[in-house]
Amino acid sequence: MKTKYTIFRILLSLLFILTVNGVKAQSNAKAEEQMQKYEYFEAIETYHQLFKKQPATSKEIRNITYCYMQINDTKSAVEWLEKLLSTNEATGEDIMIYADLLKSEGRYSEANVQYENYKTLVPAETEIAEKKIQALEKAISWTNEPEFFVIKNEEKFNSEKSDFGLIPFGENFYITSDRIPKNKSSIKNNMYGWTGNPYLNLYEIKMKNSNVEEINYITDINDSFHNGPGVLDENNNIIYFTKTKAVKQNQKTSNPDPTSWFKDYDGDIYTNRLEIYSAKYIDGKWDEINPFEHNNSNLYSTGHPALSPDGNILYFVSDMPGGIGSTDIYYCEKQNDGTWGAPQNAGNIINTKGKEVFPFVDKNAVLYFSSDGHLGMGGLDLFKSKGSKSSWSKPENLKYPINSPKDDFSIYVVETDSIGYFSSNRYGGLGSDDIYSFVYTPPVPTHLTLVVNTYERMDDGTIVALADVDVHYHINGESNTTSIEESSPGIYITTLDCNANYLVNGTKEGYFTQAYSFETVCETMNDTVYAQLILDKIVINKPIVIENIYYDFDKWDIRPDAAIELDKIVDILVENPSIIIELGSHTDSRGSDKYNQTLSQKRAESAVQYIIDNGIVKARITAKGYGETVLVNKCSNGVECTDEEHQLNRRTEFKVTGFSKEQPVIYSVQD
Repeated sequence: MKTKYTIFRILLSLLFILTVNGVKAQSNAKAEEQMQKYEYFEAIETYHQLFKKQPATSKEIRNITYCYMQINDTKSAVEWLEKLLSTNEATGEDIMIYADLLKSEGRYSEANVQYENYKTLVPAETEIAEKKIQALEKAISWTNEPEFFVIKNEEKFNSEKSDFGLIPFGENFYITSDRIPKNKSSIKNNMYGWTGNPYLNLYEIKMKNSNVEEINYITDINDSFHNGPGVLDENNNIIYFTKTKAVKQNQKTSNPDPTSWFKDYDGDIYTNRLEIYSAKYIDGKWDEINPFEHNNSNLYSTGHPALSPDGNILYFVSDMPGGIGSTDIYYCEKQNDGTWGAPQNAGNIINTKGKEVFPFVDKNAVLYFSSDGHLGMGGLDLFKSKGSKSSWSKPENLKYPINSPKDDFSIYVVETDSIGYFSSNRYGGLGSDDIYSFVYTPPVPTHLTLVVNTYERMDDGTIVALADVDVHYHINGESNTTSIEESSPGIYITTLDCNANYLVNGTKEGYFTQAYSFETVCETMNDTVYAQLILDKIVINKPIVIENIYYDFDKWDIRPDAAIELDKIVDILVENPSIIIELGSHTDSRGSDKYNQTLSQKRAESAVQYIIDNGIVKARITAKGYGETVLVNKCSNGVECTDEEHQLNRRTEFKVTGFSKEQPVIYSVQD
């Protein structure tokens, strides 16, 4: 009996093992079949039930990781892939996908380690890994130095599900969402196996006083499968929007996420293809719903429509044969009969080997789009480019905080570079995808930088740096001054307040003081004012011509134009309180010597009196009429000269003749 019982136990154990393995095989086959049907959410549930009975194999770990990636649950995908990397069965491809997932989670330093590991394991693809490391460095830099945008989750538009594709419709908005419709009686047949949520539909958000009054399912447009996003041609009351169609075909590689781990499955299967439709708004409802003439869902998808400002160019996304990458941006031009011309690829400046999706053209014809092929921060990043059709500037990443490690897409720009909306599945939202607003809000500058360079003017007119100058400034109208320290020979740097009028002075013994006045107008945080102070050396008895001093014929009254120049002499005397000057007046040789002498003396005295009347002490200035005794050229009595040559002799000069005893300075003397 004991032997028979032992045999029975062995047979029972074998039967149990075969049964468990059979159940496991059935469960695994069911999960893979669900994956073939794009029912990733359901496949995940099947795998979890399977793993309760037996540990996951390497293949099953890859499968469930892939499923999580397809529903954009990158956090769970990372957790499962870490289990694979803890074994010795991880491949180079596993490590690359793991690094990409870490990047999409914002774990940049960890991602960098894995890209370096990938370079070691797969040396042939070092260049690819290096580009990804470069992207990490950019992402870190952008995060540390964010652009001046305020990002706000627009909770009034969002639900616990996916919400994106905001577009204006009059005073209201349209969005695309897989929320549960309030005005549909049943959603039993409206669930999408890929995500486990309802199908995407277009909704109208009715606004009142900037608040959401109600959100309504748009019955006219939506049908039983995915609908949206769209774009409005406001000039013609037409909406162009995306519909999804299930097409029976031999399966090709799907393209919803940045990896293709698995071999294609053979056999007929329904796959999802996008198509573009249009509808016209007539009498308060959408009518005349027509397919885009270039739809061809048996071969490829067309979706994500966008319009040029004049409505004559339709941009869209497609994976049609002959493209550059996984999905490209294409365009069609409107023909005279209202139809759309043949699709044209927007070119390799915009399109990459990756995915370009969700184009939008703002009112200034700037193209915005999302891409995972251009250098970015993680998943899909938002970019902008200027141009049209297939001619574009190099796309510019919108950087952080508009972009994030997650997917950022479906932008609507109200004002170029400053105000708009976009969608993102970044952490902290209400649902899987949320609508966010962005507003350019640069910090208000309160200070700017002043850089003063001091120079000495040489005899030949050139200038050289002059060190050890006393440079100080004050707000015009105030007496208190502030000195500026010399940063390096002849360079003085300080910070000033915005929106004020300043006067900067440079003084040095033996040199005329120089001043520079200006207003500080601040526009950015890095505004700088540059001032040059060119100091002339004081040389005793060296004449300095005062330009543009004119008198009426046979008169010595100070004309208004002469007063402007004499005011400059007043400023020199105020800025250089120690100098004593002589103001000399000269005539040409025409007229008698005595007449010219008398006239020049009266003009000199008139000029001196003007200066005294403007606050200069009389003892600091004397008048000297030289008549025609100090000519600067050959034009003496009896010599024939032109008016221009005579004009050179009719001049007013000043020269420093000494210094007050109270304020001695070092100076030179001209022989």
